Amino acid sequence: MKGGHAVPKQNNMFYCPIHMACDILQPRWTIHILTELGWGSTRFNEIRRGIPGISPTLLAKRLKTLQAQGLVERVEDQASGGIEYFRTDAAKELEPIITQLGKWAYRNTSIQDHTCKTEPGPFVWNIRQNIDTAALPKRRLVMKLTFPEQESNEREFWILCRPGFDTDVCFLDPGFEIDLYITAEFEAFASVFYGYSKLSREIENDRINLIGQTALTNSMDRWLVLSSYAHSRHSGNA
Repeated sequence: MKGGHAVPKQNNMFYCPIHMACDILQPRWTIHILTELGWGSTRFNEIRRGIPGISPTLLAKRLKTLQAQGLVERVEDQASGGIEYFRTDAAKELEPIITQLGKWAYRNTSIQDHTCKTEPGPFVWNIRQNIDTAALPKRRLVMKLTFPEQESNEREFWILCRPGFDTDVCFLDPGFEIDLYITAEFEAFASVFYGYSKLSREIENDRINLIGQTALTNSMDRWLVLSSYAHSRHSGNA
């Protein structure tokens, strides 16, 4: 009783907008998929490569569900038969919300303790989009990234930059001359990318080593664009 009157029982919980949003976003991998699409991956194998742990079957199921919910559009090229996936306007509206979730986690969880648990393959695949090609010489460049302490299938990667093309990551030697060798402890490299340590400090401590053209080694802090969370940290907002 409240003020002599019965308080009506709330029976509309299942129609609450927050509940409805949770129904859509709560299933595992949903936010991962939307984030990967937001980072520019459009093909099935690209999306899967950026999300460690998801099986092809489950990814196909999640994409189908997201299409039914109006968050993902499936586009087939009639000429080539290739299929691409894109976020709808409704999904794009979620981008600032997902970004804020990341910032919240960055501030309030022990993410630094877990950076070393990130798998190198998906990590390198995602940072390819953080290579500022405008700060690089206007020609084909190949950088070999090696994490000596990792398992053989997660140890060596080749980053391929070509004018007019998206930066690519090769998991097998593409056969081109190497312009820059980067040998690093994976935890140190991830720590730099996420803003927990400085590149200069990790180089000084011999946890990251650069061998190659001076123009590339001296400008790495310019052409490797750090995570947006790192910029927030350095500006004192994270």
